[in-house]
Amino acid sequence: MPINRIDHAAIRVQELGQALEWYEGVLGLTVLDKNEKRALLACSGDAADLTITAGGQSLDSFAFGVDHEDDLDEVMSRLSKNGVEYERYRSPDRPGHGEILGFDLPSGHRMEFVVADGNRRAGVTETTSDGGFRPTDIDHINLLGEADPQEWSDFMKMVLGFKQSLVLTVAGKWAASWMRATKLDHDLAYMQAQRKSDRLHHVAFAVEDGNHYFRLSDRLVETGNRWEFGPGRHMGGIPQDTQGFGTNCFAYAFDPTGNRNEFSAGMNEFDDSEFFIAETSPEKFPEIMNGWAYNMPETFMTIGS
Repeated sequence: MPINRIDHAAIRVQELGQALEWYEGVLGLTVLDKNEKRALLACSGDAADLTITAGGQSLDSFAFGVDHEDDLDEVMSRLSKNGVEYERYRSPDRPGHGEILGFDLPSGHRMEFVVADGNRRAGVTETTSDGGFRPTDIDHINLLGEADPQEWSDFMKMVLGFKQSLVLTVAGKWAASWMRATKLDHDLAYMQAQRKSDRLHHVAFAVEDGNHYFRLSDRLVETGNRWEFGPGRHMGGIPQDTQGFGTNCFAYAFDPTGNRNEFSAGMNEFDDSEFFIAETSPEKFPEIMNGWAYNMPETFMTIGS
């Protein structure tokens, strides 16, 4: 059963108007629909990439795309065999989305698989920019939680069919796991939260290349905003290597609620059997997280939403 990449994320924001000033006003996302409680936005096209709902902070759900309703049947079968409860439904107020299958991961996160409605494929990332600063698409997601990363990863592999990409261990214990459904470096990640209430490290959007980072960086300056971290290049536990796992380029910023956004580019592709496990320590995190400079802020490894 082929699985595509992330197709949609739904997050909570404290104040809808302030959040729209960021996602629509600063980043240039298009509002497809909104009311007093929530707004649906797209990077391009007419399918919702992001739903923001007033009240709270952090993640409501995230959805990966599949091509056919038969693929949803296959996921249902796998979930049933492993005693996982699920719901199958449509969300008529989510443009571009057809049948949806929703269930809870062992970490408590709500995950969905979705089939596209209309002439598109759900979860196929657009990476070509229109020449402006706006992100091209939703790209991936990094979760936080209290569940053991190794157990979480086993579920994703054995039940859902994801592939292991990169693992970082500290004192022999899994601390962070990056996984993929496609050939790209990673499509989702999970790390143990430093603050027990945190469930989201970041929702990532795609940018095309270095010039796109320049335009987006200037946009932040023009609107009175700054990056939390980056632009830079992750080093995936392999210092001096720009071709291995975990070597995409990045830049991070917070929305007004404190939900972190990443802007990601340049992921490499890997064969299905390839993965990498790296033993590390907190002292090495700055080197791993940015190969271009030792400038990782403390917030990056300690604060989520």
